[in-house]
Amino acid sequence: MLKTFLDGRKLPFTVDITEGLDRSAEQNRLAFKWYGEISEQTGEDIEDVRARCKLEIGVPIMRRDSEKFCGTYDRIVRPLPHADKLDLIRDTEMPVTSLMKVKQMTEYLDLMFRRHSEFGIVLTIPPDRFAYDPDRRMAA
Repeated sequence: MLKTFLDGRKLPFTVDITEGLDRSAEQNRLAFKWYGEISEQTGEDIEDVRARCKLEIGVPIMRRDSEKFCGTYDRIVRPLPHADKLDLIRDTEMPVTSLMKVKQMTEYLDLMFRRHSEFGIVLTIPPDRFAYDPDRRMAA
């Protein structure tokens, strides 16, 4: 289908093909649920929680996995003081997690869970939809 679509396009044009799946809506919902739970348990503003997680967890993942992100971040953002980085991410909604693929977002969520659990913060663990569930099987 892609070849047929491209054959019908007028030249010149540019195409970008990227490996991997975009992060899932399920992952997005879980991240925002956890931002809220962290905020409720710590008293930290939810947007501050989100910015801190993006900076401290998401940025290292994206710097490791994307030369383009790393180059731009290191040139423009990295020299800033920590508080200014948080303000930038929070106030501009700087893309970090929105750039992630499913695998990267999985790592982000895993690190977010581990880091906050170490401080006694309780986060919702979603049910494993692939696990054996005899009750679900009986209902089917």
